[in-house]
Amino acid sequence: MPPQQHGAPWSRRSFLQMAGVGGLALAAGCATTSPQASPVTTTPLVRATGPRSIPDPTHWRVTRWGTDPWSLGSYSYLPAGTSATSRAALAGPVGDRLFLAGEATDSDYPGTVHGALNSGRRAASQVLEGHGHRSVVVVGAGAAGLGAAQALVDAGSDVVMVEARDRIGGRIWTDDLGDAPVDLGGSWIHGVRGNPLAELADSLDITLVHTDYDNSVLYDTDGSPMDWSRLDHLYEALVDAVLSSSSTRAMGPELAPIRERLNADEQRWFDFLITSEIEHWWPADVDDLAMATAYFGKAFRGGDAVPATGYRPIIESLAAGLDIRLGTAVSIVDHSGPGVVVDSTQGRFDADAVIVTVPLGVLQGGRIRFTPDLPYSTVSAVQMLGMGLMNKVVLRFPEVFWDEQADLISHVPSTKGHFVEWYNAVPWTGQPILVGFNAARAAAEIETWSDDATIGMALDTLDVIYR
Repeated sequence: MPPQQHGAPWSRRSFLQMAGVGGLALAAGCATTSPQASPVTTTPLVRATGPRSIPDPTHWRVTRWGTDPWSLGSYSYLPAGTSATSRAALAGPVGDRLFLAGEATDSDYPGTVHGALNSGRRAASQVLEGHGHRSVVVVGAGAAGLGAAQALVDAGSDVVMVEARDRIGGRIWTDDLGDAPVDLGGSWIHGVRGNPLAELADSLDITLVHTDYDNSVLYDTDGSPMDWSRLDHLYEALVDAVLSSSSTRAMGPELAPIRERLNADEQRWFDFLITSEIEHWWPADVDDLAMATAYFGKAFRGGDAVPATGYRPIIESLAAGLDIRLGTAVSIVDHSGPGVVVDSTQGRFDADAVIVTVPLGVLQGGRIRFTPDLPYSTVSAVQMLGMGLMNKVVLRFPEVFWDEQADLISHVPSTKGHFVEWYNAVPWTGQPILVGFNAARAAAEIETWSDDATIGMALDTLDVIYR
């Protein structure tokens, strides 16, 4: 029996629309290009017992966002016990010379590339409003930093950007698998109608390939195809529970009683829905997510799309003409005097003001020392918000062996959260490429495996489906 396309009354798109948000974008990490071993503290529970029926990949990438020293996570989320006001507090100026930007500071579109871009433009406006700052240092050359620097330069300011990595883009990173560009970081433009990134892509004549999340196929744990309608009652229970309150209570305890009433098969399916519909969009365990998460933020309309070129030309266009110093890691930001002093691995930078756009995880990790210390309201916001984790495994094969007409291939795993979703990248790249996702605690566990173990488990999962 062939797998059924997603036609259930409850679906990913309807769930997200009811929750009031679109998908989140920043899912990336450190990519590796050869199977070198990484520190391993956990090993996969299931391994192939014999030869696989699917072909070996010709190219691959594995991301490890959580251990990337310049990210320390993927994108932010709202933890239990935390209100949405933490983002606004983080976006507030620190005096009249220190400003913060990044997706975690954007109250409307957190966790997205356009949210990061908007936050940079907001911070640039704060710098320009009434202070007359002529010279500005921007720390970080991701979407937020590039948006800030571009706005400041357009307004006539002298801007120097400092970036710890040896490339621009931050959590946006387009790499090539053979002749195919693939984003190891943010992939989608979420909501193309009115989205500044969609407008920029259009100005660059970049083709946007739309993703229909309901154009998906579903396989059970043993690889047998499932009709999505078998999950209708579970979708309904999940929606009712998640949308039952906008409080700061954790989601997990609200979902646990529902799961306890289910039989063994339904528990696996319910875990699958929790992973795919919640933890893959707000990249944290439901025990850590606030109920208010489902009510927070806005979404552009028009559906989601992937740039056929990857994000690379979009990021390059934002960086055009800017003074960017790569390989320049900042250690101290001194805003105690009449100007600011930024100490880095490449020396000292003096300016009238500074915009710090590093990820929330870097702020939480204390990698930059501020003099004087950040005010209590800012420190509290940094500590209260959560930095989630989502990683990718990108595999290029010699030929397509999967459901080529589907946008999304879903699998109910035996271990919660492991390789639940695979996106078919053939429509974006024209090449036989699959992109697998892991998020939250499952991603943290898998991140400790070696590249060989990670690729092996990914291939084992696909082999169960397509053997």
